[in-house]
Amino acid sequence: MTTPIPPRDFHVRLIELLHSASIEIPAKPDLVNTLKRAFDPGTEVFVNLPPAGDYHACIETAAAIRRAGFRPVAHVAARNLRSAAELDDYLQRLAGEARADRVLVISGDRKEPKGPFSSAIDLLASGRFEAAGMRAVGIAGHPEGHPAVAADVLDRALVEKCSAAEAAGLVPFVVTQFCFEAAPILAYLDRLETLGITAPIKVGVAAPANIATLIRFAVRCGVGDSLRTLRTQAKTVGRLIGESGPEDLLHDLAIGLAAVPADRVSGAHFYAFGGVDKAAEWIETTLSRLYGAVAKEASGA
Repeated sequence: MTTPIPPRDFHVRLIELLHSASIEIPAKPDLVNTLKRAFDPGTEVFVNLPPAGDYHACIETAAAIRRAGFRPVAHVAARNLRSAAELDDYLQRLAGEARADRVLVISGDRKEPKGPFSSAIDLLASGRFEAAGMRAVGIAGHPEGHPAVAADVLDRALVEKCSAAEAAGLVPFVVTQFCFEAAPILAYLDRLETLGITAPIKVGVAAPANIATLIRFAVRCGVGDSLRTLRTQAKTVGRLIGESGPEDLLHDLAIGLAAVPADRVSGAHFYAFGGVDKAAEWIETTLSRLYGAVAKEASGA
């Protein structure tokens, strides 16, 4: 029989997930004004660059994020880069103009690379991140697998990327794809431990959005079996225009993390498919409610 978690411990665990949360935004500098209304200074803000995007927009957005008091973490997509010189320019300007010291390294969604880099490991082995002054690199994790890559291949690649980062003197951390159930995330944490990966993990969470929007992004991003949760919701209400939030996911995740060392999960990572303003409002409101619950329990009310 599972030992019940005291209410206060449960609420505190949820607060830890949200208070240390990061958020991902597109490369649009004006979104910084929305972030200021709900996020504390020092919050990590990831800057996503679509395959057809220009990395100069990422630099401009990252610089605006830093000026607003947040910590920018720009995506660096291997297949989007035309040359090693372009990579150098990107990293050096991130370090100089945005005072960034960490990035998220991904292969990118393009089928064919624009230049010499075709994978994240190509980038990590280049020596250019540490040369530009980067100190930490994020690596993508896939709790429910990837539609185009076998699970054992993903596992080997993750081990290789973490090892390459550490060999370069960089601190690796893992940012997971979003899921709609806690079970695959908790199983993924167990699998990483089996693989000997001790890097801290940011757990991907889809912020509140229209159900149809979430399903569209989930299919595009290769979310696996947990997608059935959303489809069940859509059938229950008989329509796709309703909204879905991460309340149930975070509730179950907080319970499951009782058996996980505190330093393994460094917080939630929000994908704001329904808009940055909506994500910010949800996080702010939920944290306020949780702090109130903890205060009430502490007073014995």
